[in-house]
Amino acid sequence: MFNRLATTIFHSLGGPPCFQIHGKARGETQWRVVGVYATHRRDADSRWPRNLFRGTCITWTAGVISVGWDFAECVLREQMSEPASRDRPVEVAAGRIRDRLRRADAGASPFASCSEVLAHECGHTWQMLRLGVFYWPIGGAFTLFREGPHWWNRFENQASEIGQFGGIVNGSVCSDLMLRIGTKKD
Repeated sequence: MFNRLATTIFHSLGGPPCFQIHGKARGETQWRVVGVYATHRRDADSRWPRNLFRGTCITWTAGVISVGWDFAECVLREQMSEPASRDRPVEVAAGRIRDRLRRADAGASPFASCSEVLAHECGHTWQMLRLGVFYWPIGGAFTLFREGPHWWNRFENQASEIGQFGGIVNGSVCSDLMLRIGTKKD
């Protein structure tokens, strides 16, 4: 109930999303369509404070993820090069975004791709479905601790372990993003 209401409010205030994605948690059977909204406040070079806005992605509801325009462009470029699908979803390598040794042991790049970060955010969309109104205070408190070996890292660890990004929904990329990468939308 809360998730549906909050998603409706975000959609009405935010206008159309930058693009939509297929996302779910590993244990879910059905893919969900999630709107990805871009704002310059979340760009890496924004003047807003780091960890609050600048250079961050945030899952507001099970249907709304907010990112910077630079991040949205990175995801689109990656998906143009190596598209994810619901049959071949992107997952966070080794279940961790920041643990370089664990990622190396799994044969992955030491740094997560933008698509992997979006898969992590898809893990948070499942947490929103599960926690409802409690997601915001829990997420706000524990996200700042990031991934790690302690009990207070469980929230972030879980998002990286279960999130799956099943690609961009066909025809959902906004014209502003297409112009940013120098391609016109049909």
